[in-house]
Amino acid sequence: MEQRSKNNIPLRQKLLLVLAWLLLSLLAGVTAQYQAKQQQQSQLLEESQRLQRSIQHELDRFRNFPKVLAIQQQLSEPLSLNVTSQRRHALNLYLQHVNDLQGSDVTYLLDPSGTTLASSNWQSARSFVGSNYSYRPYFQTAILGKYGQYFALGSRSGIRGYYFSAPVKIQQRVVGVIVVKVALNIIDKSWRDPNFEYLLTDKHGVVFYASQAHWLYRSIKALPESLRQQLINSRQYGEHQLKNMAQDLRPNSINLPNYGGQRVDYISTNRVLPTAGWRLYALSKDSGYIGDIAEALFLSSLFYLGLVLLYLYWRQLQLSRAMQAQANHQLEERVTQRTAELTQSNQQLQQAIDDYRRTANTLKKTEDELVQAAKLATLGELSAGINHELNQPLTAMQSYAENALRFQQKQQHEQVTLNLQDIIKLTSMMSKMIAKFKIFSRKSSGQTSAVSSAVSINAALSILANRIVANNIKIEFSGQDEQWVKADAIQLEQVLINLINNAIDALEGIQSPLLGIRQYQQDNWQCIAIWDNGPMLSEEQQQRIFEPFFTTKKQGLGLGMAISKRLIESFEGELSVSNLADIGPEFVIRLRTHTPPANS
Repeated sequence: MEQRSKNNIPLRQKLLLVLAWLLLSLLAGVTAQYQAKQQQQSQLLEESQRLQRSIQHELDRFRNFPKVLAIQQQLSEPLSLNVTSQRRHALNLYLQHVNDLQGSDVTYLLDPSGTTLASSNWQSARSFVGSNYSYRPYFQTAILGKYGQYFALGSRSGIRGYYFSAPVKIQQRVVGVIVVKVALNIIDKSWRDPNFEYLLTDKHGVVFYASQAHWLYRSIKALPESLRQQLINSRQYGEHQLKNMAQDLRPNSINLPNYGGQRVDYISTNRVLPTAGWRLYALSKDSGYIGDIAEALFLSSLFYLGLVLLYLYWRQLQLSRAMQAQANHQLEERVTQRTAELTQSNQQLQQAIDDYRRTANTLKKTEDELVQAAKLATLGELSAGINHELNQPLTAMQSYAENALRFQQKQQHEQVTLNLQDIIKLTSMMSKMIAKFKIFSRKSSGQTSAVSSAVSINAALSILANRIVANNIKIEFSGQDEQWVKADAIQLEQVLINLINNAIDALEGIQSPLLGIRQYQQDNWQCIAIWDNGPMLSEEQQQRIFEPFFTTKKQGLGLGMAISKRLIESFEGELSVSNLADIGPEFVIRLRTHTPPANS
């Protein structure tokens, strides 16, 4: 208790540390918010300057184009003479050629009444030829002998464009107007940063270019009704009603609707394009800079935590020096006490180990006996078939012996010899048959080695041959002919007999019964799959089939599958079950590959 009280920090110091952390966090948060806002304003300014330069360059590129065209003889001659169809066609081709060279949207020539005589889009379905544009300000300015410029939606195409116009004169008399329409596609191409938005408005505040389509042709400030009606009547923006959409318009912020109509606050910067009289707004969502503030709080807290840890380390170092002597003395006492406890614990542990070894030996012996009992139980199930297999040759031997006596009495020694040879063959066959069951019934050594899977499968099938034949079961082999696996030959044979015997039971009453054995390699496993076309196993049966005392048979202890799984796992293998689609259940034995013996 005394040591713990020395290590505790006084409450007053704790309060001072917390207060210092709060002040540092407040300072870091305010500084981070200010810096993030300044950085965002700087980025908006840079982006707006770049877009302004692109727009200005695009406008300057076409500004003098109509002035140059206006003094071309190809334009003034048709206006001074009657415009024949041949002259009109030649003029259309000329305007199309110069328009393609310059890269403008449309170039067209108006007569003094504002009617289009020729146009570069004369072949288009939206050709300007024949249309009257006397109501457009760019015509009204140029017909008075001045150079005009104007932004509007095309009355036929509905495409936004900036119009440059120049008067066509003959001897200082205005005889027509040449107009160049610029599509200003450079605006959409120049705005690169998806984190920012932009608005481009005319001098009245009407949006005619924007990064969000739902902001177009709406005003960011309330328009006087007379002005709004005047803009609508001029068809500068088509049929759009130019409704106000902005709220809280300030020098550095604006509130605008999103697609769903919800209001969103934006940080903004704006600048005037002096040549066109437009105003460009660069916008960014006002997120409150939570991420920047959180990062600053994290870093400042991390820094402060480092200082606190340094202080605590220094404080602890002072305390540890004072406590070291006392600790050494206590340690010596504890070492003496602990040594005695460890000696006693060691004796108890040794006793527990001896008990565990005796229990493990007993368990292993019991397990081996259980495996042997299961094997003998399998032989008991097969006893009827064994009797049948032995009775047939015994009956034949008796018949051959009786015939041999009769042939002996008749002095037909050659026939006697043949009958005795047949008896010898039957005796040999019975001996081999009994040897198979004798080998199967003996106890296993429990040692794994290289085992031929083909030999084990053939041995199992030969023991169960009588049941297979009696049930008219067709055997289907596939895959590899032979594999060498790590196993105990007798125990592997026992597992195969269990699986095949269960399959034979499941095939009782099945039309065209089929039992399949497939050998294949999967990764580092050698696999033996045994399947049949009997009833499918339910999900519960698949989960419980390897549980001790669980059985699907009317008679049986339910130990065969549990023992089989235990034996395969003792070989470091796996035994699993699943249903083959449209066929029946399949049991798969997976065993480690083993190098075959040299004499194989």
